[in-house]
Amino acid sequence: MRRFVALFTLLMLILSIVIPAAAQDAGNRLRVGVNTPVVLDPALHTNDPETLLNRSIYDYLVEVLPDSTIGANLATEWTIGEDGLTYTFTLRDGVVFHRGGALTSADVVYTFNRLKEVGSPALNLMGSEWEVSAPDAATVVFTLSAVNADFLYGVASRQAVIVQDGATDVNILIEGDDPYLNFNGTGPFILEAYDPVAGASLVANSAYWGGAPAVEGVELVFIDDTVAQVDALLSGQLDFIFKVPIAQVDRLDGAAEVVVLQRSTSQHPVIRLRTDEGRLGEDVRVRQAFKFATDRDALNDLLLQGRGTVGNNDPIAPVFEFFFQPNANNQTYDPARACELLSEAGIGTVESTLYVPNAFEYADLAAVLQQQWAAGCINVDIQIREEGYYYDTSNPDNYFDVDLGITGWGARPSPQILLREAYVESGIATGFNESRFVDAELEALVAQGSQTADPEARREIYRQVGDIFAERGPIIIPYFAPLFGATSARVQGLEMAPFPGLTDLRGVSLSA
Repeated sequence: MRRFVALFTLLMLILSIVIPAAAQDAGNRLRVGVNTPVVLDPALHTNDPETLLNRSIYDYLVEVLPDSTIGANLATEWTIGEDGLTYTFTLRDGVVFHRGGALTSADVVYTFNRLKEVGSPALNLMGSEWEVSAPDAATVVFTLSAVNADFLYGVASRQAVIVQDGATDVNILIEGDDPYLNFNGTGPFILEAYDPVAGASLVANSAYWGGAPAVEGVELVFIDDTVAQVDALLSGQLDFIFKVPIAQVDRLDGAAEVVVLQRSTSQHPVIRLRTDEGRLGEDVRVRQAFKFATDRDALNDLLLQGRGTVGNNDPIAPVFEFFFQPNANNQTYDPARACELLSEAGIGTVESTLYVPNAFEYADLAAVLQQQWAAGCINVDIQIREEGYYYDTSNPDNYFDVDLGITGWGARPSPQILLREAYVESGIATGFNESRFVDAELEALVAQGSQTADPEARREIYRQVGDIFAERGPIIIPYFAPLFGATSARVQGLEMAPFPGLTDLRGVSLSA
């Protein structure tokens, strides 16, 4: 009877996954399995499926390439003033929006001013002390009030896709004969169908300035369960998936007609405590207790089969080889010391809830932490939330509001970006400083890093940053994990980006 119930449950799960007919009949259309997008506005989205949808419909002024350098897109060239305060971009000729109208500098100015108006996460990288102007139809000028050595990465942030001047309802579905009117970009694909449950269909833009894409279209198939995504790829219903859990990689490795993709990235889970007044992590001794109660080496061995790199207490990853400190002093696993610290804090035993997104191996990470922490006088109940729900701050129990949670941080091309986004006071307003950690010394160092282009000087700044996180930081980074994805064997020319939602589909082709 137990076997029957298990098989019946599995069958119901398989039947509940609706693969659109267009995706099943592949032809020359690339079928990509993704989690369901939640925030469609490109200025506000954060997750990979939302990024992939918008990256397909729109273009960037400049873009971050897979090797983390900046490349041309709608801007063909740019110059930086000697004082580091003026950035001048020259626009590409012959670019047309899907709904008509040539691209001009007015569209770019409108786009970046809109980022300010809506409080886009892009401002974490760009700051807000800048003005953008259009001296002529083909030229855009940014004028900064202070040097920002990573400003180009802000201009290329994943929320900074270029929308048409005056667009007020960007990516809002409407009723009537033309429901996709507001999805109007200059990008390589045009949205032709969108079902919030099943998926999105995009057709190649034959008038694209870079030449029509090699595939006739893209099918984004919404499947929130990662194991079900793997099943759909193995059964020939999908062509590309990303963020594959480590436990599923062996299944894919041994499969015919499947190619496994692996990238070293700065991707990592953050285990974090809120530090604002009255919250669990307000007391530094509690933060230290969680660190002593966590066995990072065991987590890497158990959850990543030893394939990751054990993290320090800060978000600077080993892919940033020059800045990473492999011999930094982590707190060794010492649950007895954790209990002592909690006793000193007048708590005794922590009783809390650990919130976790249903992504990667994070549910398993939570389960192992629960066991480790119990020996350190920390008892937690685990609550798992679907990824799209968890990262949507309009929902209760979202990642930003809970006292204790795990957050998945995707790759960033510079360590300075992570520090500016998540660990300074301005990151609270933009929804990224989830721990509410505000430290005057850290603020000064991050500000100094933003104005420092010299690698040796930055290295010393990051060493001091690491000391602060080790002493009083509210986060644990157990490991930096490689990113896994997979394609069907018919996919050619696909290079998975470190932040996989930024994967460029323009040059992808499909064999017969």
